[in-house]
Amino acid sequence: MYIKDSLYKIKSYTYLFIIGIIFFSCSKEKFEAKIPAYISVPSITLTTDYATEGSASANITDAWVYINDDLVGVYELPAKFPVLKEGNVNIKVFAGIKDNGISASRTRYFLYDPHEVKMNLVPGETYEIAANVRYNAGVNFTWLEDFEGASSSFLYHTNSDTVFNRQASVVKEGQFSGQMFLENEMNFFEATSIPYTSIPMGGTVYLEMDFITNENVFVGVYLDDEQFSFITLNTTEDWRKIYINLKDAIRNRINASEVKIYIGIKEEGTTVFKTENPEFYIDNIKLVHY
Repeated sequence: MYIKDSLYKIKSYTYLFIIGIIFFSCSKEKFEAKIPAYISVPSITLTTDYATEGSASANITDAWVYINDDLVGVYELPAKFPVLKEGNVNIKVFAGIKDNGISASRTRYFLYDPHEVKMNLVPGETYEIAANVRYNAGVNFTWLEDFEGASSSFLYHTNSDTVFNRQASVVKEGQFSGQMFLENEMNFFEATSIPYTSIPMGGTVYLEMDFITNENVFVGVYLDDEQFSFITLNTTEDWRKIYINLKDAIRNRINASEVKIYIGIKEEGTTVFKTENPEFYIDNIKLVHY
């Protein structure tokens, strides 16, 4: 009885061993790691028609990469990443930004077209893409202000203590930028755009600008005559490009007949200036939308 049981066990183990070998042989190819190709995107630059689209200043932080219209990943720049696709492919690199300057709010910037290129990917090889994007042909440039003209397009609150001065000492590019400076005893500044009636209420609307400031600056909208503060520009010693998404701000009054952008600073009550003389530089303003 013992011998029969032992033989039965040996046979069972033998069968399992043989089945294991067959399974491993059939599955080896399936489970072997494929060798990827690698794609490198050092940066994404912007090209514009300066006369109609303004400055090419940009702050593109991420690459949204599609291969054959499939999203393969979102990568912080500079980026190098593996892809398992091979052969002839179509690659689209979309520009990604920090919405409202917030690191946790990264998004594709839908007003830029992608950089598109066809490649023949070979496993183990690395391919560098010098990505360059442009504004989509359907984008409207409702407001452009770069302070290069003799006069600016700003209006001012009747109680504003000062205005934007055109100056050449601190510039992002070109010859001039705008400067707001509050002297002692000054505590209020507010500049606005002219009223616009063609802004799509609820659509994609962005305010782009470059700025330097030693004091927090408020940016928002007037919807008809009602003011809505939307975002605070934090202090920065170096030029900073920001994309301000105005879609939610404009939704506050979806039936408003006109929209004005405002930029302001005010000291009152418990809101005390950080510095004795607030100073704010601004350049390359764009109000853009579909």
